[in-house]
Amino acid sequence: MGLLLHILWPLRGQGLVRWLNELACEALTLGSGGLLVLLVFALPAFEIAHGKINLSDEYSVTFLDRFGNEIGKRGLLRDDSVPLEEIPDMMIKATLATEDRRFYEHFGVDVMGTFRALAENARHDSVVQGGSSLTQQLAKNMFLSPERSLSRKIKEALIAVYLEAHYTKPEILKLYFDRAYLGGGSYGVEAAAQFYFGKSIRDVTLPEAAMLAGMFKAPTRYAPHVDLAASRRRADEVLTNMVEAGYLTEGQVYGARLHPAKVVERGDYYSPDWFLDWAFEEVQRVMRGHPEHILIAHTTVDVGLQKMAEQSLQQTIAQNGHARHFSQGAMVVMETDGAVRAMVGGKDYGESQFNRAAHAYRQPGSSFKPYVYLTAFETGKYKPTTVVNGGGASCGRWAPHNFAAGESNRMS
Repeated sequence: MGLLLHILWPLRGQGLVRWLNELACEALTLGSGGLLVLLVFALPAFEIAHGKINLSDEYSVTFLDRFGNEIGKRGLLRDDSVPLEEIPDMMIKATLATEDRRFYEHFGVDVMGTFRALAENARHDSVVQGGSSLTQQLAKNMFLSPERSLSRKIKEALIAVYLEAHYTKPEILKLYFDRAYLGGGSYGVEAAAQFYFGKSIRDVTLPEAAMLAGMFKAPTRYAPHVDLAASRRRADEVLTNMVEAGYLTEGQVYGARLHPAKVVERGDYYSPDWFLDWAFEEVQRVMRGHPEHILIAHTTVDVGLQKMAEQSLQQTIAQNGHARHFSQGAMVVMETDGAVRAMVGGKDYGESQFNRAAHAYRQPGSSFKPYVYLTAFETGKYKPTTVVNGGGASCGRWAPHNFAAGESNRMS
């Protein structure tokens, strides 16, 4: 484009005119390149959104463990969904004051809010503010994986614009309230209100609404049954946000600060969320095309093994992660018949719901060796004393090599 402009507009000017022409040419060139890059991301992003924009095929699944005990739910009970007009105004204001104060002003991406967050994060040299609008968060929850990557952020922004073009602001807000994960295996504010307070979202008080709104950012960290003190501190921040946003006065929130929300005693509640997410995907795959949408699924997970697997991974990361340069991990525990007893997709589900055990596709490297060698042992081909020569194999002009050149080619 820049070259074309040079041809159509000969550079006969001098000085400032010539400089402005050069600047315009370069701007058009860079702009055209930028539009092409956006188009590359936009097409698949819009295809994702268009393919899932019809929400009538939602499933609601109650999961049981290998012993028949209920361990959690996924999906939406459409007939139990609370209309937006029945959600208390204080719940809406607490959410907007904390998550997206310019919700009714932006087109899906809050440009001013993004730059403000970038400036604050740069000033503190850490992530202290999020730049995603409420619509972007909804785009991630509905259509994208939670992985942290530039391509996902671009798709998130593009889908947010798409959502704003196809839904009204109240509809987007309603979808957000129905889709957000709020800890304890609860998706949506109605399920969370029932779980934490034993009541419908219709009946929550100001301190309860502040506690729920505070969990959108990090549901595991601020869930009251995990850390009640942290949950109440976060709720106090939400009340401050409501005052700063002009929704309430300090006098109006004083009572909520003085008498914070009380939660239903759940004892030692535990939800195997990594496994449930994966199992829900399998249910949707298996049931695709069937008319039933409210289901009970018997699974193979062993909750005791799942807890031990999560603790083991966390301990391994804490003890060896810094020295060996890793901060995440994954684990799958299976029976020989393929029954999955435990699945851990990362260090902290509340921090990142991206399932590295099921979705992080990477080259297997040497991880395939235990399966190959175990098969050889079970069939009697190998014995514990067998020496395996790792060199000499080739395929045409290609031959495998060890990762480190100094390692021996013989393995025993």
